[in-house]
Amino acid sequence: MREGSKHIRWARRTATVGGAALSALVLGQLALAGPVAAVPGLTVKTTTGPSNSSAKTQNTTCPAGTKVIGGGGAITGSGLGQVGMDIMRPLIGGDAYSVTGREDENGVGGNWAVTANAICATPPAGLVMVSGSSAPSFGTSNWFEKSCPAGKHAIGVGGAVVGAANSEVVLEDLRIHQKSVVVAGAEDGTGFAGSWWLDATAICADPLPGEQRVIDDSAYSSAATRSITATCPAGKRVHGVGGEILGGDGQVRLTQMRATTSTTVTVSAAEDEDGFSSNWKVRAYAVCAS
Repeated sequence: MREGSKHIRWARRTATVGGAALSALVLGQLALAGPVAAVPGLTVKTTTGPSNSSAKTQNTTCPAGTKVIGGGGAITGSGLGQVGMDIMRPLIGGDAYSVTGREDENGVGGNWAVTANAICATPPAGLVMVSGSSAPSFGTSNWFEKSCPAGKHAIGVGGAVVGAANSEVVLEDLRIHQKSVVVAGAEDGTGFAGSWWLDATAICADPLPGEQRVIDDSAYSSAATRSITATCPAGKRVHGVGGEILGGDGQVRLTQMRATTSTTVTVSAAEDEDGFSSNWKVRAYAVCAS
């Protein structure tokens, strides 16, 4: 686990986090066919918004009678390394998963779109969402861990960078461990003069039948983009999603972290417009169950 910032101030601040008003939605839904899922009614629902050059938030709402048990998102279009998914989390009540995309301080000349991806299901036994926030930081990086209540496992994760108007602080990690989630952020290559902090949400439930975490890494490289897919074992389906960048030092942004099929989770990232000479990689987390 990476070290948190040593320059943390414990004075709390409030901030409004969000994006532009929601636009017309393009909807898609994938029924998880195959063996019976550990959680009934398991589906992956995907919503993609308009392609333009404005900060925007995209929500994906679960069908009636179901709740979010995991989720993620993607950025498509121009300037991939300059657009950060700075907010990726379930909404209060668990009816939808929300993704906010914002450009860095240099802006992007072309158009880009935000996709929100929600894993929805009939609420499993013991389903609960718990959230918390780190202390404000004036340092270059920070992380925050949120644990599930005793006896429950983390099956989904959400995180947000709070305090930076543009994507000047990169949401690097949304790690999903068995009993907790970890959210990490880092200032970009030009730094950030203000204070910022992290919000983390753990989607927790009683242990799922056949529950198994699959973690897969790309190779370390200084290539401009990296991608990796974690695949559930035969007979198991994706119930939760996580991802992280290792070694990016705030100069690499997540461009994708979502369930790409009923059995796979894909995590992708891209360097910013100045490039990054050091080696880095991405890691994908899939919470699988049978």
